[in-house]
Amino acid sequence: MRDRSVWILIALAGAAVCAHAQWLNRPTPGTPRTRDGKPNLSAPAPKASNGKPDLSGIWQAEGAPLDELVRYVPGGVNGLGEDDPSKYFFNILADFKPQEAPMRP
Repeated sequence: MRDRSVWILIALAGAAVCAHAQWLNRPTPGTPRTRDGKPNLSAPAPKASNGKPDLSGIWQAEGAPLDELVRYVPGGVNGLGEDDPSKYFFNILADFKPQEAPMRP
């Protein structure tokens, strides 16, 4: 019984350490903020040392609605728990009309 109690205490201590490491409320440094402290998503892009916009970082398009994805994948998308893919994954020119596409044969 004593050996089991020790393992339970070790598991609880490990869970407490891991839970603290999640950083749920850690603000990203350098993010422009409004007066109430929320990120200002309409702020201009930061400038690099050469004066051009600094677009470094991770960029990800939002997933498309399921009914829109069915146009690109007739059998449907997989249901393995991941996010739905973006429509740009299947067609990078998804927002263009066929006659207005900048890339043509």
